[in-house]
Amino acid sequence: MPATSRRRPATRKGRPVLTRESIAAKALEMAGAQGFASLTMRALATELGVTVRALYNYVEDRQDVVHLVVDTLLTSWNPPPLHAATWETSVSGYAGSLRALYRRWPRALLVSLEEEAPPASVHPNRLLHLDRFLRLLRDVGLDMPAALAAHRHLSLLVLSFVLAVDGPADRAGDSPDRAGLVPDAWLAGHADLDIPTLREAAALPLPTPDEQFDELVSAVVDRIRDGLRAG
Repeated sequence: MPATSRRRPATRKGRPVLTRESIAAKALEMAGAQGFASLTMRALATELGVTVRALYNYVEDRQDVVHLVVDTLLTSWNPPPLHAATWETSVSGYAGSLRALYRRWPRALLVSLEEEAPPASVHPNRLLHLDRFLRLLRDVGLDMPAALAAHRHLSLLVLSFVLAVDGPADRAGDSPDRAGLVPDAWLAGHADLDIPTLREAAALPLPTPDEQFDELVSAVVDRIRDGLRAG
C-alpha cells in the first residue's frame, strides 16, 4: 500500500507540541489582532499553553519571533498571474490580493512602525511581487516614474481602505449601526450640533465594502489609463 502522510499531533500527553511554524502562526494571530506591542514572549507562551523556557528551545529571542511573523505573513501573499494583455484585470487581482492579506491580519501591517527589520530579513515575496507589478505597468506602456506613482497610489489606497473601511465593517459584524458613514450613536449623542449636511449624508444607504473597493480599483485603473494617454 502507498505510504500516507500523517499530521504531526498538536499535543503529546496533553501538552502542546511546539514547532517554529506553530509559534509563528500564533504570534501572527496575536500581532494581527492586537499589534506587535502585545507580542511578548510571556504572552506568546501563555497563548500557546507552554512555558517561556519551552519557547526558547525553538526561537532565539523575541526578534526571531518577529521575523517569523513577517515571513509567515508574506509567504501567504500570492497575487494572481499578471498579464499585460488583460492589465485591468491584473491590477484588480493584485489589489484584491493585497486587500485579502491586509484584512486577515490588519494590525500586523504596522510592523514597519513598531519593529526594526534588518534588510536581510525581508521576505523575497516583498520584492518579487513588487517587481512583477512594476513590470506589468512598464509592459503596458507607463514609464518608470509613472509606474512607481501608480504603485504608490494603489498601495496607499488599499492600506487605508482596509484600516478605515474593512476594519470597522468587520468589527461591526451584525451591527449595521456601527458600519455606516458615522455611527448613529455619534449623531444622537450630538443632537444639538449643527451638522445638517453630515446628517443628510449619513441617512443615505452606504455602498458595501466590496462595492467601495471596486470603486477604488476603478479609480486606480482610470489613473493608469490617463498616464498611458499622456505618454
